Amino acid sequence: MEITKKDVALAAKLAKMRVSEHEAAVYEAQLEALFNWVKELSAVNTDGVELSNVNLSAHVRADEPVTDEKRAALLRADFNASLDDCAKVKKVL
Repeated sequence: MEITKKDVALAAKLAKMRVSEHEAAVYEAQLEALFNWVKELSAVNTDGVELSNVNLSAHVRADEPVTDEKRAALLRADFNASLDDCAKVKKVL
């Protein structure tokens, strides 16, 4: 799969990131390598290979909306700002 600077720009826009021309070139090469690696992995024949030591229930939780408005208000109060109806937090580097 060929990755272009346009793809990098779209990904940056979706992530709400600003990407310089230099960064776009670096990310373009990195994403290209990543997708080529995934393509290489998907070519491996895994017929007859059984999963081992997998406990999917450990990673699943019920997705239930918060119905306790008092608790929801307390959680919202922990954040000073919001953007697009999401809590705005400090940038993680």
